[in-house]
Amino acid sequence: MLFPVALFASLFLLQQTPPAGQTPAPAPAPAAAQPETTTLPSVNVAATPAEPTQTCRTEAVTGSRFGRRVCRNSVQTAEEAAASREMLRRMQGARMPDS
Repeated sequence: MLFPVALFASLFLLQQTPPAGQTPAPAPAPAAAQPETTTLPSVNVAATPAEPTQTCRTEAVTGSRFGRRVCRNSVQTAEEAAASREMLRRMQGARMPDS
């Protein structure tokens, strides 16, 4: 348990110190009370396609005590849910409200 902590601490300290023989560059003198302003590029959120999120879950396997791990993205999950509702509607012979 102590080894990972010591390893992490040493890596952290190595990143903080400059290599031997080099001195860090002096910080530039602050300007005369001028606030820094940065311009961010404008992004049209509606035009940017959202990436489908992947969800993994364990599904039961018939005849086995062990489950099977199945990963699907949000589009596949929605399509499977729609197909299941349609199959259930056809099996019951009644019209279910569309969602």
